[in-house]
Amino acid sequence: MKQNRDSTAKVNADTVRIDQLKATPFLPVSEPLFRPSCAPTRESNFLAIKVQLAALLSVFIFSPLSAEEAQIGGEATVNAVATRPAVATRPASWMERDTLTGDWGGLRTRLKEHGITLAPRLTQFYQGLAAGDGDRDFEYGSKADLMLNADLSKLGFWNGFSVTVHTEYNFGESINGAGGTLVPPNTALLFPGMEDDDAFDLSSVYFTQHFSKSVSLLVGKINMMDLAAMKPFMGGAGIDAFQNLTFVAPPTGLVPPYLFGALLSVRTEPANFGLWFYDPASVVNKTGFEEPFANGATIRGSVDFPVTIGGLSGHQGLVALYSNEEGTDQNDIGDTFLPPWPPDSPDIKDNNYYFAYSFDQYLYRVSENSMEGFGLFGQFGISDGNPSRLYWSALVGIGGNGLIPGRSRDNWGIGYYYDVPSPDLKESLSRRLTIRDEQGVEIFYNFAVTPWFTVGVDLQVINPSLGEDTAILPGLRSVIRF
Repeated sequence: MKQNRDSTAKVNADTVRIDQLKATPFLPVSEPLFRPSCAPTRESNFLAIKVQLAALLSVFIFSPLSAEEAQIGGEATVNAVATRPAVATRPASWMERDTLTGDWGGLRTRLKEHGITLAPRLTQFYQGLAAGDGDRDFEYGSKADLMLNADLSKLGFWNGFSVTVHTEYNFGESINGAGGTLVPPNTALLFPGMEDDDAFDLSSVYFTQHFSKSVSLLVGKINMMDLAAMKPFMGGAGIDAFQNLTFVAPPTGLVPPYLFGALLSVRTEPANFGLWFYDPASVVNKTGFEEPFANGATIRGSVDFPVTIGGLSGHQGLVALYSNEEGTDQNDIGDTFLPPWPPDSPDIKDNNYYFAYSFDQYLYRVSENSMEGFGLFGQFGISDGNPSRLYWSALVGIGGNGLIPGRSRDNWGIGYYYDVPSPDLKESLSRRLTIRDEQGVEIFYNFAVTPWFTVGVDLQVINPSLGEDTAILPGLRSVIRF
């Protein structure tokens, strides 16, 4: 009897220990302190960084696989698509764990105990133009990225202080710009770039201070794709859900893809509030310290109301944004393929504003805390149309997880958008270029082969702003979490 009690106690202790290791991983958002675009030693610095990144990723990829217990790193990525099943008492096999490379012989667990979480990932695309203006080419492109989050309070700093770093490297070819589309159809390969040194960047290097459970402040260089990745039914950074930038992070002309500034968040019971102050210039392939706020500043306020309809959760949100950036280059931040204002354009204003309303609402959910279910989402945004080159835009769609019974990790979505370029821009370029309104549809389905390996199909049909014929862009995508 004593032997049985000892055995039972040991099993219970092991189960508790494994439960402790299954803590939910970090959520991303980051600030960069690196990579001046015009420094004299830029090429040598980037070469060294690429070598270091390759070496680091090789360690992650070829580290010894461990089957000792369920692993913790794979779904610490931007947009986890399903809840983790209950912890089993037996060790997880390599097909069941969350990451391909497992616990790295216990190193991953030891790092987490010291507040450090690492999430390496490889995303591959095969996408092309099946119909529309231009060559009927299909291209292969990939993104290798590594997300690092460090709880600095476990490394000797004060409570609530952490740092997030996101490194990205793109290689291969991209179909962005094919067919004359206004909005890029592949977000992941759009930023930081595809050519030479532009293909690598520290897209996020920022510090976070949690003053309480409801108040936090982010300061540094922040990748907006990561921040928007947490949106229900949308987001995904172009990797885990929709690929078109409209559904990943709807273009405004006033929020750079990577920005340098400070983001304050206050969460209360009736609503969540946000206040951002940032440099309006894009810091893609820059540190943010080159000439910060040289041409002005942008302030953005938001309020998000949690709502419940028929016992199902959702959100309704409002955004107001104002920028005093000077000059006609203020909207050249790379979030659309609209041409710039002509140099001789009259009456170009210096100030700019933008307003938006957004919503998401579950229509069905397996349980209150489960992500398995589906719902509606949508957004409408409008600017003054001068100097912003995008006047207004609207999108709506439906998406979710677990469409097929027994496939709770799969996710899917269908979205429609309509974008209207600035009337002043259309008129100023009318003699040399015809700019139309753009509308399009995207459909995707991601099949989770294992928790760490996803294969997806994507189809976009777009009536392009800068082309005459309807563009049809089918594609394949795979994601491996190491």
